[in-house]
Amino acid sequence: MMRPTMRPVILMTRPAPEGADTARDLAARTGCGVVVSPLLAIRAAGDLPDMTRYRSLIFTSRNGVRAYAALNGPKLPAVCVGEATARAARDAGHPARASGGDAEALVADLRANPPEAPILHLRGESARGDIAPRLTAAGLPTDAAVIYAQDLCDLSDEARQLLSGPAPVIVPLYSPRTAARFAALCPKGAQVHLILISRNADLAAAAIDAKSRSIATSPDARAMADAVDATLRRVEGIGGAD
Repeated sequence: MMRPTMRPVILMTRPAPEGADTARDLAARTGCGVVVSPLLAIRAAGDLPDMTRYRSLIFTSRNGVRAYAALNGPKLPAVCVGEATARAARDAGHPARASGGDAEALVADLRANPPEAPILHLRGESARGDIAPRLTAAGLPTDAAVIYAQDLCDLSDEARQLLSGPAPVIVPLYSPRTAARFAALCPKGAQVHLILISRNADLAAAAIDAKSRSIATSPDARAMADAVDATLRRVEGIGGAD
């Protein structure tokens, strides 16, 4: 059996600005073409509560950091999901530390290494993990403030054409919500190879009849890029040597 004659194309569904940055990095890393079609659009939504009572913040994404900065919130110490979010918080002027790669790791870490309370979790309209009520129940008074929204988007014309064509399409999915949206839009018979950031994202994309699927070894951009590399090698190596 011969190897595929068409190189795989990567479909990038992350929202801006991370989506464009990740697409550029993956194109340089793999040499593959990348089609960018964000399935979520981030916009500001909501106001901050009275901040005088809070002593620490939680950021679960860079979207929260950007939205909080736009609202001119005080530069309180922050605990962040992932190093990329912590770096964004530090760049915005916060004393910040990274804590795991998802909500479960964050809650476990904060219970073991509690910051000064009360705490405010800056989040989007759609969020997972029930962080604030779980921390409050564990003795760390925590509130949540919704300060941004994640609006659903459709696939672009270019992305639809790609998914209807013969080329293998590598689709990294960086959140359960994006995975669920892609599952709702992906045409049957598409030549897709899925890479999921977590088990929850994999479950959200369960309806997709993918040619292959894999879950990143950790829920971060570096592990996702490594999984793209591994998938690319596997897809291009189907059938063994010529």
